[in-house]
Amino acid sequence: MQSIIAIARNTFRESLRSKILYALFFFAFVLLCLSSFFGTVTIGDQVIVVKNFGLFGISLFTLAYAAIAGTAFLHKELARKTIYNILAKPVRRSEFLLGKYAGMLATALLLAILMLPMVAFFSIALERSFDTGLVLALYGIILQLIVLCAIAIFFSAVVVTPLLSGAFTVALFLAGRSTGYLLHLLETEAVTGFGTSIVRLLYVLLPHLDWLDVSDQVVYGIPVAASHLVWGTLYAICYAGILLVLGVFFFERREFN
Repeated sequence: MQSIIAIARNTFRESLRSKILYALFFFAFVLLCLSSFFGTVTIGDQVIVVKNFGLFGISLFTLAYAAIAGTAFLHKELARKTIYNILAKPVRRSEFLLGKYAGMLATALLLAILMLPMVAFFSIALERSFDTGLVLALYGIILQLIVLCAIAIFFSAVVVTPLLSGAFTVALFLAGRSTGYLLHLLETEAVTGFGTSIVRLLYVLLPHLDWLDVSDQVVYGIPVAASHLVWGTLYAICYAGILLVLGVFFFERREFN
């Protein structure tokens, strides 16, 4: 456990010194500022636009960080040859991988949490009150980050090329945000025969990130059930845990040249 904490702390510190992190934060701020100038004549519609853009920005830029940092971490260690020094010490590969995951997740969570006050500021300026639903929306984004960081770590442990690892991470994220369409295909019987089995398999295997996202409910004032958040939390933890176990399995059998 101490090795995991030490690696996570070092990963977190390295991330805080990364220019990519501050660039993403800056662009998120610019996106939110631009959103305040959009909308229709009424204040209510303008608030919806600001919240939509703000929550979208948090999701987008934290995704970008997770995809970039998670898929490049092993490549950096190999390029600098620091991974050989780390693994030569009494540090298991599983501890190394889990430490990287914890450090990257902590950085992504910090980025998301720091962005929320910006959304809240513009929301308060327009509504004259703080929408507590924004906290629920942030929690939904955090659940997605738990899964997304695990996806990035998994592909980084399995795929050698960072570019392919990043592409697979983004592709799985987009697929996970579209699982509702697969369910629609099954319900409307748009596919038949063997295609139905494939769609059902994909629906089970893909991460249900669209189910974890509650931003639309918050923006349009639709109540979010507590049970939904509880089951979403359990689902995110279990899905991420399975990916990390698989990632450790392949990482321990990987040879570094």
